Amino acid sequence: MKKYNSYWSKLSLKRKLLTYFFIISFFGAIINLYLHNNNYKVMDQFNENLTNYYKINELLVLTRNNQTYAEAYLKNLDIEYKHKYQLTKGEINLLIQELDSRFSSLEAHFSINAIKYSVAYYMNKWDNAILLRDNNETKYYVDYYEGIEAHVFTEQYIQDLLYNSLNEGATLYNDLVEDSIFIRSISLGIILVTFLLSLLFGGVFSNYVVAPIKKLVNASIKISEGQLDVDSVEVNSTDEVGILADSFNTMNKSINSLVNDLKQKALIERKLHEEEMELIQTQQLLQEAEFLALQSQINPHFLFNTLNTISRTAMFEKADDTTKLIGALSNIFRFSLQSTGKSISLKEELIMIDEYIYLQRFRFKDRLRYDVKCRVDTSKIYLPVFSLQPLVENAIIHGIEPKIEGGIVRLKIYEKNNTTIIKLIDNGFGMSKEKIQAVLEKDTKKASKSIGLINVYSRFQTFFNHQSSFVIKSRLGFGTIIEMSIPNELRGEKRV
Repeated sequence: MKKYNSYWSKLSLKRKLLTYFFIISFFGAIINLYLHNNNYKVMDQFNENLTNYYKINELLVLTRNNQTYAEAYLKNLDIEYKHKYQLTKGEINLLIQELDSRFSSLEAHFSINAIKYSVAYYMNKWDNAILLRDNNETKYYVDYYEGIEAHVFTEQYIQDLLYNSLNEGATLYNDLVEDSIFIRSISLGIILVTFLLSLLFGGVFSNYVVAPIKKLVNASIKISEGQLDVDSVEVNSTDEVGILADSFNTMNKSINSLVNDLKQKALIERKLHEEEMELIQTQQLLQEAEFLALQSQINPHFLFNTLNTISRTAMFEKADDTTKLIGALSNIFRFSLQSTGKSISLKEELIMIDEYIYLQRFRFKDRLRYDVKCRVDTSKIYLPVFSLQPLVENAIIHGIEPKIEGGIVRLKIYEKNNTTIIKLIDNGFGMSKEKIQAVLEKDTKKASKSIGLINVYSRFQTFFNHQSSFVIKSRLGFGTIIEMSIPNELRGEKRV
């Protein structure tokens, strides 16, 4: 023990500190490396599952496209459809091979084999049907419909594979929860050990470093109080603290000549303290400003939460209609709060319109009818936020409401000539040519009741860089048609 004390006392203060920080940092690094390693494993596993879901869905889409191209070729004998049919065949087979290599469970293996055989069967039938069709034989449809029956089973097998993959993901999640509990226990144990080591090193530094420094502090206090006849500070070490004690003893002999310097130093320290206090006050003011800024954002959320509270109260009071109305209004609020970007998918816009129509039907009853016909994938089409809802609202308020018998609002969405067409049709009161011209010229004075329509038209043109079409057709007493045309190469651009 004496040998250890002698060795420790000879170490420089720098090495003592480095030893302490090295040990603490070592345990901290172990914790971080362990946690990071597990985090990356979790991320890799989740990414693998997401990729599997995507590949399965891609296979489902390819098989449906394959059927579409085969059917189109048999009907029209368009060589382009035949080429697409052959191309999707190759993509389907490659994707099945990839899925076979990605899954290891027995159930997934059975599903993939079933998919493989059913795909081979219906492709063989459709190949025969195409061959017969090319030879102008009329019985090609027999093979085609036999392939259709196998195609139905193929889609079911793909959905079974997706279901099995989701089950595996749920099992993985449960395993990860158990692992996280274990990791937390290990981490807490390492933290406890690190804390105990910190206490140990704290005690060591208290004896070998802090105690001599305290002696120097006490001597310094006495000198600062005017007691210049203090005893010499004895330190049994040769590190920086010992050197400091020797230097202090030397300075003690000539302290009287430094009294004025100490007074000046005290004055400087007082000024520094005042500046620090001013800085602290400035930081407090900044924090208050940040708090007020955050508080100003609470009001919309408070209103949204209040609506939910009213909805629950109405539900408990068995006011079903009130509950549904407040629920629809809450959904519209949620949509408004979450739609902070420049664009939104057509799918989300249609959902919000459904909620709005639900509210209006309580007002207009049987006077308002609403119909939607959509033949496109709305999740892949992006529009400016609040593009269609103001148009629907304009059709109801200015078109349907003035008519005693009410009317109908129709929304048609389809593709034509590589362009997505969105038509909003109502049989309401209609618009004059002058008002239509004012909207297209963005004249808010002449079209004061159509500011929302002008706003949508302006944002729509700006969003698509004036490469889209926005046409208004109307006849007083008969209704209005608003037709928006979006080139397919622009419809999938999401902007934030």
